[in-house]
Amino acid sequence: MRLFIFFTLSWVVASLPACSCGGEEDSTASPQKGSDGGFKDAADSGTDAPSDTNLDQFFPFDADECVNGQPCGDGGICAGNTCCSTEKACGNACCGDSQICSFQVCVTPGKDCLDSSECEDNEYCEYGLGEPMEAGVPDSGCSGGHIPLQGKCVPRPPQCSEVDGGSPDGGPLTCLDECKWVPETTDFQAELKYAWGGMTSPPYDSDIMMSPIVIQLDDDDCDGKVTANDIPEIVFNTFSGGAYTGIGTVHAISIVQGQVVEKWSVPGVFNASSELAGGNIDGEPGNEIVGCGAGAVIALRADGTELWRNASGLACRVPAIANVDGDGTPEVIVEGGILDGATGETKVALPSHPWIAADLDDDGQLDLVGPQLAVHADGTQFVDTGMAGTFAAVGDFDLDGNPEVVAVNTSNHTMWVWRHDPSSANGAVIVRDPIDINGALDPALCPPGSSGATHGGGPPTIADFDGDGIPDVALAGGVGYAILSGAKLMDPAVAGPDTFLWVKQTRDCSSAATGSSIFDFNGDGQAEVVYSDEIYFRIYEGKTGDVLFQTCNTTGTLIEYPLVADVDNDGQADIVVVSNAYAYDCGGTSQSGLRVFGPATGSWVRTRRVWNQHAYHVTNIEEDGTVPLHELPNWKQPGLNNFRQNKQPGNEFSAPDAVLELSIVCAPPALAALVRNIGEASMPAGLEVSFYRGTPPSGDFIGAASTTKPLYSAQSEVVRLALPSAFEGLLNGKDSAYAVVDVPTSVHECRSDNNTSAPVTAHCSTPK
Repeated sequence: MRLFIFFTLSWVVASLPACSCGGEEDSTASPQKGSDGGFKDAADSGTDAPSDTNLDQFFPFDADECVNGQPCGDGGICAGNTCCSTEKACGNACCGDSQICSFQVCVTPGKDCLDSSECEDNEYCEYGLGEPMEAGVPDSGCSGGHIPLQGKCVPRPPQCSEVDGGSPDGGPLTCLDECKWVPETTDFQAELKYAWGGMTSPPYDSDIMMSPIVIQLDDDDCDGKVTANDIPEIVFNTFSGGAYTGIGTVHAISIVQGQVVEKWSVPGVFNASSELAGGNIDGEPGNEIVGCGAGAVIALRADGTELWRNASGLACRVPAIANVDGDGTPEVIVEGGILDGATGETKVALPSHPWIAADLDDDGQLDLVGPQLAVHADGTQFVDTGMAGTFAAVGDFDLDGNPEVVAVNTSNHTMWVWRHDPSSANGAVIVRDPIDINGALDPALCPPGSSGATHGGGPPTIADFDGDGIPDVALAGGVGYAILSGAKLMDPAVAGPDTFLWVKQTRDCSSAATGSSIFDFNGDGQAEVVYSDEIYFRIYEGKTGDVLFQTCNTTGTLIEYPLVADVDNDGQADIVVVSNAYAYDCGGTSQSGLRVFGPATGSWVRTRRVWNQHAYHVTNIEEDGTVPLHELPNWKQPGLNNFRQNKQPGNEFSAPDAVLELSIVCAPPALAALVRNIGEASMPAGLEVSFYRGTPPSGDFIGAASTTKPLYSAQSEVVRLALPSAFEGLLNGKDSAYAVVDVPTSVHECRSDNNTSAPVTAHCSTPK
């Protein structure tokens, strides 16, 4: 078993009562020299030494020959050619009075902090240096139920490199190793984790027929702030009695301690079938929700109260949020215009289209892109393809750094591709002429007179489905779901019908315009499709179209789609699916409300805790809801070049790694375990630490305690357990103790053989 010794991190134990050799009431015993590599101090000699005892008899020491790492003086360790106290010894240096030893480097702790966002970019908040405290006044959403920990800002440790060989196995940590976990399974079976609604009989009050959003609205961890570290809310509209075209009720729910909690609901505000957008639009702390009412665009505060209302009658169905003009105040974009995010005032009126914000002309400023038009932030038109269209998406299919626009015309079930060309009279060139998205499927699969028989084509998605490094296009129609090869779409020698990777029969005869989203569940570079038609929710293999998972999920369908985000903050992707029961059944059953599915085997990669709008594309929003001042072009970012696909920036394989060090506190008697995450991803709160008498792995159980906060990379927390009187042998040196941190099976560490501490023994002095 791999055991970690934390000489590097001994400064954290200094936050506990210091070791006393001669009669003080509080003390922490140091590890004995043995399997853990520690050194005895004077109090470890087996008898209490008189105050005038020459302790050099216990540690033969020549002041002129101080050997780094060797014991010296009164229970000290030689460091920097100086006899140094164990609390200040730091590799080959002895830290000063105001310094602590962090990863074998003496550093001076900075300001107090409650989380790392309060520290500089090159620092993190070290909870091992602080104590529980009352934070700022938590908001009404505070549900963590614990007193926040205060820490100190300290420099982030360096990343280990291949040159230095990484951190030593079982020795002091000087850097953080790469920490990744790659799923080996190809099992895509999903299981139901959470559900809201379920009213499948009239009047079907929990029916939903729009795409939810995932956004942070309140302070779940009770630190007085709303940050990305809180648990996000899922926000959606409902309708009753089949009245999806009317005004509905907007709800905000969250997953708190494994339970679905409705934070608030507000009736009579938004159209039940309109989409929502969320983010910080007013510059004040916290995020807002934007939706479409009766002839109005309306913004709600995080608690559901109204922030502003624009009742000018602008066309509104699919709102979006972006910093369009770069002035620092985000704008709200609806079909009919651009609104000031802080006030709701109309800044620019626009021709009615579902707009996407993207820097199409590469001038550093966002433009608004529709299926056939593009305008600048001031409303000036610079592209008009002259073709009709309904939906659009943006990606770079020839990998030249310049984006193409995928356009869909629902009225005749076609899609085509164009790009901006300033030398063209209309500002664009058609790259791929319209293609019938039904492929070989017969529209007559839908009943005569239905939308699916004559129309087809929902909002397109963009992702690499076949692993060739070039993004592809996926979309749903009335009778099928299709993926077209991006490489073939850009090749003029390939005929339109030959650009399909595959098309599979589905059923969406009602709207023929449902959306979909994308996720690479096992991180193999080949994305999977997440889609729900009138009857079934399915996960398709992106490369082949094989159905990987299927379950009943009834809906009358509009343009809604399932989405993928980490909604319970457990470090793994979840699928959020909506349904309604007023119109269809699936084998005699129907579904209504919202369901969250997760991996049945715990094997999906991690992803972001946000999905803030219908036109989501990762770079449009920060994980805490901040709208970027200058949005990065998604198609130029490594690992992205996608649309409506969630993906963890950096590396979705990043994993946590919990290790711990045990100390014995002499008075009052206690065991103190320093739990540290030396991985790259966060470790959830509530890790149970079990304490044992003896040596691993066959000790006697003493008791257990748990961590109280999520631990991000390099962060630690001290977990204490009062020592029962029956375990006096731990205080007089008769017995040893060790601790084990229990990491849930749903949390995948990059290493699982280092969750046990080194055993420690101690001789606590008695008061004189």
